[in-house]
Amino acid sequence: MAGWFGEHWRRLAAGCAVAALGAAVLLGELGEAGAGDRVRADARRVHCLSDGQRAELVRVAVRLGAAAPGSTGTAVRPMRGGRPGAPLTADEWSRKDPGGFARACAPLAVLTGAKALQDPPPRPPLWRRVLTNPVFTLVLGGLLTAATSASAARSVRRQTLADQLNTAAAEYLKAAQEVRLARTWEHAPDAAALEGRRVELGAAILRAGLRDADRQNLDRLLDRTHQDLVGTGFQKAASEEAVRRLERALRRAVRGVPVPVAEGRP
Repeated sequence: MAGWFGEHWRRLAAGCAVAALGAAVLLGELGEAGAGDRVRADARRVHCLSDGQRAELVRVAVRLGAAAPGSTGTAVRPMRGGRPGAPLTADEWSRKDPGGFARACAPLAVLTGAKALQDPPPRPPLWRRVLTNPVFTLVLGGLLTAATSASAARSVRRQTLADQLNTAAAEYLKAAQEVRLARTWEHAPDAAALEGRRVELGAAILRAGLRDADRQNLDRLLDRTHQDLVGTGFQKAASEEAVRRLERALRRAVRGVPVPVAEGRP
């Protein structure tokens, strides 16, 4: 159970790390794009309102229908609902009618300004930018490597625990056969040695990380088999069947196959 919780929390932590990383990269991409757009818009405004471009800005606005004919650099009459508005200075126009101003300023900046004032080429989709972001790729690769290493370590640990269970099972079954034969021939059995092997096998079952049902089933079956071997009223056939039943159950557990409830019945 503790191993399950540890694995659960490790997976949850890895998922949270990937989600946090993705969110950080996403915010970075969005923030970078937004900051670039704002800087470009401010640069265009400065360019279009400069003394050398202001008159041309108004002429472009008139041609595009953003300002009424007769507008000048000092008296721009923006078009609103198909009608000319009140005269404004070019600076006032840029603040009070940003849409109309941008409509005239953008092409003027492209024709007369530096390349930095032009709109950049279309960027790849946001999801592609996030996935190809070097930081995201680097950290995600590290997480995948860590997950792979952890998975390999878990596999090695499971195999090691299975080997320990297999060894402990073999030692107990060997001692069980010796006790069973001794009692069959009415010799003194080495009950102390069998008890030691039982304790070792019980510990191996506990460490093996089996399902609760399998572990409880094996514990119950081990106790009953042990009692058949060392308890009063020893019966040769019953003890032999008990040992075989335990051996079958242990083989299933070592292979990772669920131990049926029937395996634990006497």
